[in-house]
Amino acid sequence: MVRVFKYILILIVLLVVLLGASVAGLYWWFNQPRVTMQEADVFAPVLFEVPRGSHGRQLTRQLAEQGYIEHEQLNYLAARLFLDADRIRAGVYAIHPGDSPRRIWERIVAGQQHQFRVTFIEGSEFREWRAQLSQQPYLDRVLDDLSDEELMQRVAPDGEFTHPEGLFFPDTYRFTAGTTDLQLLRQAYNRMQRTLDDLWQQRQEGLPVSAPYQALILASIIEKETGAAHERGLVASVFVNRLNTGMRLQSDPTIIYGLGENYRGVIYRSDINQYTPYNTYRINGLPPTPIAMPGYDAIHATLNPEQSEYFYFVSSNDGQHIFSRTLEEHNRAVYQYQRN
Repeated sequence: MVRVFKYILILIVLLVVLLGASVAGLYWWFNQPRVTMQEADVFAPVLFEVPRGSHGRQLTRQLAEQGYIEHEQLNYLAARLFLDADRIRAGVYAIHPGDSPRRIWERIVAGQQHQFRVTFIEGSEFREWRAQLSQQPYLDRVLDDLSDEELMQRVAPDGEFTHPEGLFFPDTYRFTAGTTDLQLLRQAYNRMQRTLDDLWQQRQEGLPVSAPYQALILASIIEKETGAAHERGLVASVFVNRLNTGMRLQSDPTIIYGLGENYRGVIYRSDINQYTPYNTYRINGLPPTPIAMPGYDAIHATLNPEQSEYFYFVSSNDGQHIFSRTLEEHNRAVYQYQRN
């Protein structure tokens, strides 16, 4: 009897050891990357969608059918043992070549969805934003059929603005699948409001703008006038000097914006002479709205311009400008850099 008990005990120990070895082996296998590090550098990540209502067995089957895991049943068993395999979250996930089966499961169980990106550059116009948003396949579009005015009522229902130009902060925005274009635009709108409010508190005295929105209008013109960061303060000084002395801004980008689809790629004399609310060769002061989305630096330069006696500038054809104090100096610069 003692001998039988001893054999049973040995058998139990062997079974426990065998079971422990099996679990350890399964854990090791579950944590092995699908490819070597050298191979992982060659292949790009792929996107994998987990539909709503999916459960662990469905996910295992889907991963196996698409070739992201091997041994479907072992994977499901390992996921049940080492993770909460049935608490998966719907969404779109990135699967990297070097991922182990465990890493794939962990990402889905934790809801670590892939972050998509969309970048809006400084100086872009709202029509370009709408076009970019319409090309994002994983962004839910709820604003496509709305006019700009209707869109602004959705983005900022308590706001006073009906024209969207200039009201959204240009930057790179990240989003997960299922985010709406409305959510993204509200984020950009709120960021612009915070930025403008902060910089307005830091403005110089004696500026020819009496409200943050006027500063935004002027900043949008400065953004379109120069792409050279170190020039923004001087360009701002030119327009500030003009506004303070009653001169017209005479900014070419405002003509282009006012022409809209009628712009022919070159500004003709007839365009300069044509009246639009945005043609600052024909109107006094600022146009009624911004003409583009200004970035932080353009807004900062608008509210803290350099001190200068410049009233004119002309392109030197290398992305920069020549600044002049008088019309005579300006005409010489135009002759040297443009007519020659």
